[in-house]
Amino acid sequence: MLSTALATVRRQSQTRRRAIRSTTANACGLYPAVGASGMDPRGVVIGREAYSGKAYVFDPFVLYDPAARVRLPSGHVLVLGKSGHGKSALEKTYVLRQLRFRDRSFCVLDAQGEDGTGEWDGIARELGITPVRLVYGNADGAGTAATGRGHSCGRVRGRGRVRGDHDADSDGVRINPLDPRIPQEHQFKVLVSMVEILTGGGPLAPHTRFALAEAHRAAADAARTEQRAVVLSDVLGALTAPRQALLGQRTIGPADLTEWGQPAALALDELCNPDRDLAGLFDGPTSDGIDLDARLIVFDLTRLPREGEAMPLLMAVIGPWIRFGWIRPGDTIKRTLIVEEAWHILSHRPVARLFEELVRYGRRLGLSFWAVLHHLADLVLDDAPEAAAILKLTATRVVYHLDREEAEVTADYLGLTNWARRALPDGANVCAPGRAIWQVGSRINLVEHIRTPSEIRLTDTNRRMTEHAPPVVQSQGAAAT
Repeated sequence: MLSTALATVRRQSQTRRRAIRSTTANACGLYPAVGASGMDPRGVVIGREAYSGKAYVFDPFVLYDPAARVRLPSGHVLVLGKSGHGKSALEKTYVLRQLRFRDRSFCVLDAQGEDGTGEWDGIARELGITPVRLVYGNADGAGTAATGRGHSCGRVRGRGRVRGDHDADSDGVRINPLDPRIPQEHQFKVLVSMVEILTGGGPLAPHTRFALAEAHRAAADAARTEQRAVVLSDVLGALTAPRQALLGQRTIGPADLTEWGQPAALALDELCNPDRDLAGLFDGPTSDGIDLDARLIVFDLTRLPREGEAMPLLMAVIGPWIRFGWIRPGDTIKRTLIVEEAWHILSHRPVARLFEELVRYGRRLGLSFWAVLHHLADLVLDDAPEAAAILKLTATRVVYHLDREEAEVTADYLGLTNWARRALPDGANVCAPGRAIWQVGSRINLVEHIRTPSEIRLTDTNRRMTEHAPPVVQSQGAAAT
């Protein structure tokens, strides 16, 4: 009886069903519960994963933890995309949500805005924070000198100032590139970068570099004796009236040092001579108008000309100044540096060298660096190895809608999948405003950014282009950059 029953039982190979061929669209209907796998649930909610509907949570510091579900090699982020698709809204809501944590601090280099104020001005006011505003022009920061009208190459006659409040008539706040908080060897790196930017001739000649190093050392020694901070005019004075120096066993006289240092002296004269266009921007001690203990520091750079030397000079100064003045070894604060219009950093090799060092040691410093760009085509990466190194150090890439040609270039550079490559040019549907391709480590998701009504009010930058107030909706409709 038992043997008869066993004989009627079919073997597994006899009960196996044939495979069914189907399209991906139909498979989604057959298996509706299948969705993208999540990352670590700790952090802040960005929005929802478009295909699964699950909450999308992100925090680069959490994901750097070896215990995280997705381990990232760095906390640095690259944000790309056309204007009006949500880059700025993402950054602002991320900062607002992260500020709820006790160990988070942010510094924003705000290079975009309208009416003489940056895009972060509204958020700063909401949080009771005063942006540090750089006014490029006369001492009052008013008239054509502040706007740059009537002058060529983005350069204006008069003194540049950094404002510490919203009143244009307030006292200026200056950032000293030779601030005593910056170690002397790093001060020299800043000096070299500034001179290279002003000369526009690439790396300094060895004899000019030697003369500048001797002048910096002599100026620092004299300032230390007088118990004050060394400033750029001290270095200029030492370059034009040098003492003899030793080059190995050879004594170099003042005449030779003066000749060797002439290119550097002419460059520093642009920053120290009151009759020059760039005078007053950096020559002098750092004033007390910048609160480095604030949880959010906003540098408003919107009044600086986009062309010319002013913007890259400021970037060259701010990078090391932030590293040694804002970042403090030994504390537990996690810091994020967000740079709008980051091509001002990446397209100038002297500036990129300074920031590459800052980014490379980000894990030791507890730093997450966010570079915000419109297009990779803004950069000539083959001619800027430092810029390419910074981009490769980013472990998270957020890409909004791009034109087809730019999407192909970006997808090739970032190694995106075919579906992501096809999604980027579709700015009306898949990558509509508020939606972006998130490449976090090896995982790629389509994420829809969600804002609350109060966040929409604080992050909307389309007011000047719309006739009516935007509707209050939960999902981000048309964010601007």
